[in-house]
Amino acid sequence: MPTRRSFLKCMLGVGAGLLPWYGWPELLKKPKAVPTFIDTSELMKKTAHNLPQTDTPYLNRTAMEDISFFVHPELQGRRSGTAGEEKAAAYLIDQMKGLGLEPLGDLVDNQNRNYLNVFTVYPVVEEFYKGRLTFRPGNSNDLRTPSANVIGGLIGTNSQESVILSAHYDHLGIFNGNLYPGANDNASGVGCILDVMRRLIKERIKPNRNVILAFWGAEEMGFVGSYSFIQKPTFLLNGIHAVFNVDTIGNGPLKEFALWANSDNRALQAVRAAAENKANAVLTPSNGYNSDQVFFNLDHVPAVTLMARDWLLKNHTPEDVPDFINPKKIALASDILYNALQSLIV
Repeated sequence: MPTRRSFLKCMLGVGAGLLPWYGWPELLKKPKAVPTFIDTSELMKKTAHNLPQTDTPYLNRTAMEDISFFVHPELQGRRSGTAGEEKAAAYLIDQMKGLGLEPLGDLVDNQNRNYLNVFTVYPVVEEFYKGRLTFRPGNSNDLRTPSANVIGGLIGTNSQESVILSAHYDHLGIFNGNLYPGANDNASGVGCILDVMRRLIKERIKPNRNVILAFWGAEEMGFVGSYSFIQKPTFLLNGIHAVFNVDTIGNGPLKEFALWANSDNRALQAVRAAAENKANAVLTPSNGYNSDQVFFNLDHVPAVTLMARDWLLKNHTPEDVPDFINPKKIALASDILYNALQSLIV
């Protein structure tokens, strides 16, 4: 997650410009059709009661298997705008398809959508800040690079409202010959929310509100993916009941978690209630750091980020590897998030 407030302010102007796409496949190109909001009432007719079969292998995957895929050397640290990030996005699309989730990204034509919500990012320059590799803005006149959010959902039975489960899936890439695998930051968050959705489907829960998985791109470059979505959403922002964001969740003492939010909103309240008697989940000052809940909060959408209390340990270093993660903590975070989600969708 980025550190500097100046970087955050600079990235406020990032848009989804129509530029050439060099590394991403054809499906990642910006659609020619003008994006319009999704009418979830129409989607509801064909998806609300069509949960996937419980014996699909996609439901038997685990968060640690997701993490293992995301840290594989072939993904080269998942830096935004690279082939490694593209491979990570392809994995997420495959998981969403396998779970039977409705694509909620950009329009492909006047009637159909894909799972991708594309945008572009400014160039960045690497630098070390307090021992952590971070990005600062580069030359804004240089060619932007493509990135994408990956968005899909389980459509509710009788509601236009949605609850979002989100996590950023990018990381830092390779710098000075060192791979930054980003197991905890933030493959752990990706695995956590996939596990929540798998459990929801396994238990045959038919939600009232839509349950949407949103994997944000380019978080490390200034929360660019989530900001881009808010600027050009694919479904109405005022229909978002809550956002549960998960970032860097898998390290430190088992029952110690931190929460980031700018107010005591319903998303934060739901997580705290779900954690009661299971763990300590405390609203914590961000101290100049932040995650993808930030722009939702600024837009008055109830949102919270759940994270490990000691998230800074080994963060943005080559030592952020799977062995650093406690699988029991991922499971506990998933259980807390699942219970928080259930309190808002049934």
